[in-house]
Formats: sequence, C-alpha cells, structure tokens
Amino acid sequence: MAPLNPLGHISIGVRNYDVSKAFYSAVLAPLGLKLVYDSEVSAPGKKKVRTLGYGPDENYELINIFEVGDDAAPPGPGFHLALNAPTRLAVVEFHAMAVQSGGTDNGLPGLRKHYGETYFAAFVVDPDGWRLEAVCKADEATDKQK
Repeated sequence: MAPLNPLGHISIGVRNYDVSKAFYSAVLAPLGLKLVYDSEVSAPGKKKVRTLGYGPDENYELINIFEVGDDAAPPGPGFHLALNAPTRLAVVEFHAMAVQSGGTDNGLPGLRKHYGETYFAAFVVDPDGWRLEAVCKADEATDKQK
C-alpha cells in the first residue's frame, strides 16, 4: 500500500475565472498537472461559484480555484505554494509560461544551493498576487536522463 499523502488539495480564491483558467492551464502543464474539473462544463446553467480543479488526473485534484471576485486576497509575505517539477526544464517552462500568461517574475529559474545542492527552482506571482514556486530536486545528470 502506498503511503498516505496528507495533502488532499489546496483551494485559492481569484478575481477572474477566465484569466485564472488561462494562466493555470498554461503554467501547470509543464508540471504534469491539467484541468480535471471545470464547473462551467460540469454544471452548465447553474448559478454558483465558478470553480476549476487541477491535478495529474480526475481522481486527484491538487489545486482548486474558486472565482470569488473582488474579495479575492492572497496571503501576505511568507506564504507561497511550492509545486514539484519532474525536471529542471519543467521549472524553466513553468516560469516562462507564467510570465507569458500574465504572471510576474519573482525569481528566475536556477539553483538555490542554500536550500540544497540540487534545489533548482523558479518563483512567480499569479495575476491575483498568489506566490508560486516550481522546484526540481533531481541533480542535473539525473534530470538529463528523463
């Protein structure tokens, strides 16, 4: 039996469903996460909070995004959401897609040896101010084999 992953999912509130759908669909793809739930597709015609779910498959939504309008407010300094990347190239692609999709650079892709010898990460801020990180801890030789 596989060990229990204690994190079920994280939910964030955003101002604009369409902007966030475009941003997260582009940014999460290099990390192996895709749109697995879309309330507009799942429940057309029903008035409710528009919601998106991203994960590796339909059985595991890692990130849920709720459109809450102007009340959306990310946590302050000290909080960010770190996502594992399968390769260093995926970290680079995550960063590039974020900047191209309306996000802001908050730390270019590169080694962060103060976190570990192989800690390769990039940092961005989404259109609503949520701080995101993509990290790959594989060494470069292992990364190139993938």
